[in-house]
Amino acid sequence: MGSMAHALLNRLTARPGQRRRVVEILIESGRRFDDNPACLLYLVTEAVDDPDVIWVTDLWISQQEHLAALADPALRPYIDQAMPLLTGMPEQIPVRMVGGKTPGGQSTG
Repeated sequence: MGSMAHALLNRLTARPGQRRRVVEILIESGRRFDDNPACLLYLVTEAVDDPDVIWVTDLWISQQEHLAALADPALRPYIDQAMPLLTGMPEQIPVRMVGGKTPGGQSTG
């Protein structure tokens, strides 16, 4: 995988009482990546210390592949559904992989 991999942590804050619906939308929209070999990981998780926070971890073979996947017009309805349920724009935190176990089971670093 090396240094070309593109990893992002995405923090989304749902409006009170809306986290479950946002998670459903994220999981449903993420299925669009199931058959995309450039998507190595798309993981939706809930914060245990905040009832409104959702984390999405993305791992792609490159930033270009990630951007190309996000440009798919079929994602637009999901974005349009989710945005009103959030308190603001999702926070994207780019991170660099330096070691550990990848989804394919291979060690990095």
